[in-house]
Amino acid sequence: PGVFEEQYSLASLAPVLSEKLGLPVSFLSSWPQQKTYLAPATVALAENTRFLVGELDNDLSLAQKMLEGVSVVVMEAFACSHRKHASTVGITSLASRIILGPEHSSEIDAIEKFMRYRERCLAVVGGKKIATKLSLLEQLIAKMDVLCLGGGIGNTILHSQGYNLGTSFIEYSQLRSAAALCELATANQVDLVLPEDVVVCENLQDAASVRTVRIEDIAPHEKVVDIGPSTVARFKSKLIHAQSVYWNGPLGVYEYEHGLAGCAAWASAMSQVQAYSLVGGGDTLSVLHALGIKRFSHVSTGGGAFLHYLAHGTSPVLSLLQTEEERQQCVEQRS
Repeated sequence: PGVFEEQYSLASLAPVLSEKLGLPVSFLSSWPQQKTYLAPATVALAENTRFLVGELDNDLSLAQKMLEGVSVVVMEAFACSHRKHASTVGITSLASRIILGPEHSSEIDAIEKFMRYRERCLAVVGGKKIATKLSLLEQLIAKMDVLCLGGGIGNTILHSQGYNLGTSFIEYSQLRSAAALCELATANQVDLVLPEDVVVCENLQDAASVRTVRIEDIAPHEKVVDIGPSTVARFKSKLIHAQSVYWNGPLGVYEYEHGLAGCAAWASAMSQVQAYSLVGGGDTLSVLHALGIKRFSHVSTGGGAFLHYLAHGTSPVLSLLQTEEERQQCVEQRS
C-alpha cells in the first residue's frame, strides 16, 4: 500500500480486457494524479489504487480526484466493499450518481437468500485464525443448527478444551474466546462438531511422516495438517437433512497434498447436495480452483466483505448508498 510494486500492477490486464471487449483499452498508469481526456465510447483501465498514498486512509481529496470528469460510478467491487478506502467509501460518499454493479448485486442476493433459511442450517468454518472470524462465528452460532470447525480454528477450540495438539498451530491469545464460543454454542443449542481424528506429520515437507490419528493420540512432535476421514464422515452426515449449507475457510494446510484431502472430500459432498450451498473466502476459492469443483448455488468472490455482510447485514459502501427505504427500492430495481 502506498508504494508501486510491478508484480501488483494492473498493466497486464489491459490487453486481456481489450481482447474480451473487442475494443482498444488504454492503460492509465498515473490515474488519477494526471488529468486524463478520453474520447466518447472508449475504454480505459486505471492502475491499482492501492499504490496511491491516501487510498487506505480514505483521503477524500484523493477520492475527489478519482471523480473528476465522472458522471456515474458503477460500484462493482463487492470484495472491497468492507474496506473504508478512498476508492470505495470515499467515492461512494462523494459521487453525484452511483449504482451497484451486477456482480456486486448478485453477491448480496446470494447472502440474503442464505440468511432467509431458518431451519436445518449447517455451516462449516475452517481457516487459520479465530481472531479474524470471531464476529462471523458468533453470528453463525446465533443462526445455525450445526457448526462444524476445522483448520487452525478447530485446533484452537480443541486446545481450549484440554487437548494436546503437539506442535500444531494454536492461537494462544484466543483461548478464552474459543472457550466462550463453545459455551455460546451450548447456550444456543447448536450442534458443535469438532475434529475427532486428524492427519499429522513431523514437518510439512516430510510426506513420509504423515499419519492419521485420533485427537488424543497426537504425539508431542507432530502437527495437525488436515481433518481425518472419520471427521469428514461426521461433517458429511450433517448434510443429509440440511436446507442450507455454508462453507468458509480451508480445513487443512491445503498448499500441501497431505493437507488437501479433507477439503476435497467435503467440497465434493457439498457440491452434490440439494440444499442451498454457499461458499466464501479467498483461501476457499483457491482450494476450489485447485480441485476444479464448481457445483454450488453461489461462490462468493469476497472474503472479508462476505464475512462482514454476513455478520452485519450490510457493508460500509452499501450503508452509504441510500436510506433503508431507498436501499430496498434499489434491491427491487437491480435487475
